Amino acid sequence: MVIRNTQDLNIGDELPTFIRKGTVEHWNRFAAVNDEFAPHHWDYDVAKNEGFDAPFAMAPLQMSFFNALLRTWMGEQGRIISLSAKLKSPFFKEQTLVVTGRVTELQILETETYIDIELMQADTDNKTVAIGTAQVALAN
Repeated sequence: MVIRNTQDLNIGDELPTFIRKGTVEHWNRFAAVNDEFAPHHWDYDVAKNEGFDAPFAMAPLQMSFFNALLRTWMGEQGRIISLSAKLKSPFFKEQTLVVTGRVTELQILETETYIDIELMQADTDNKTVAIGTAQVALAN
C-alpha cells in the first residue's frame, strides 16, 4: 500500500510490514555490491567460533530493510529526510525478519507533511533485532 493522501494520515498509523527471509540469495546480492564476503555471514562454524548461534546478516543490509519499508510505503513522491537505527540482536540465517513502522508525529506545512516514524525489526522468535526512527516528507 503506497500512501496516496497525507490528509488520511494519523498518529499511530501502522505502515504495511516488510518481510524478508534470511537467505544466502538475499545476502549474497548485497555482499556483492558492498564487497562484504565475511565468512561469519555464510559459514556456521566461523559464526559459532565468534560466539554466534548461526551466520548473521550484515548491519548495512538490515538498515536497507528499513529503507525498503519506507520506500514501499511512500512511493516515488516521498523522500527520506533521516533514518537511524540501533541493532539489538543478530538477524540469523534462515530466520524471517518482519520490519514494521508506526507514525509518531505529523507536521503539516504548506507544501509538505513531515512524518516521524518509529521503526522495528523482529525475528522468527519475535525477538527485537533492531529499532530505529525515521523522518520522511510527502508532498501535500
